Amino acid sequence: MPASLLDLLNLGCVGRSSQVKEVWLICFTITLWFIWRARNKIKHDNCVVTVEATKRLIIGHVQPASKLATGSMYNSVVELQILEFFGVSLRPRRTPRIIEVNWIPPIMGWVKINTDDAWQRVSGKAGYGGVFRDYQGSFKGAFASNLEIPSSVDAEIMAVIQAIKLSWVREWKHIWLEVDSAMVLNFLCAPHLVPWRFRVA
Repeated sequence: MPASLLDLLNLGCVGRSSQVKEVWLICFTITLWFIWRARNKIKHDNCVVTVEATKRLIIGHVQPASKLATGSMYNSVVELQILEFFGVSLRPRRTPRIIEVNWIPPIMGWVKINTDDAWQRVSGKAGYGGVFRDYQGSFKGAFASNLEIPSSVDAEIMAVIQAIKLSWVREWKHIWLEVDSAMVLNFLCAPHLVPWRFRVA
């Protein structure tokens, strides 16, 4: 059993969607209100108040009050049962917006490099790689490697460093580097932000 009303409030929110959390908060506050109301009617007005009548009042007030909720539900049977019990309108999550992403070739004489990484927090292992293409989209080369590293950003930086090294060896002086990390782009624009372990003395 919860040790306090606050624990009870938090208990109903564990692992739940934003809509169910809001409905639980509504139920919680309405229940407290009607218990207080029933207590006052019994004590001050000498009325007979039954548990079933109070329960019907609570459930009857949850549905209109839940219209103020703005969250969305998880697509699960349990959440569906909870919301349907109170007669609450279901708000499933919106479908993800699909954004078309096209690869744009560089201008003639340039080489475009696309890099990416993958990192596993538990093991600390990471992999990174890159692909080189010319202005016609023709494959010019690729690289890949794995290592133990403290973060995904570090792996992304290693991919960029390796891409620049290989470009230099092949004497590709005009390169277009494309990465999906805003932080790495900031590092390239402001070298003083680069972590010290990657700096060249």
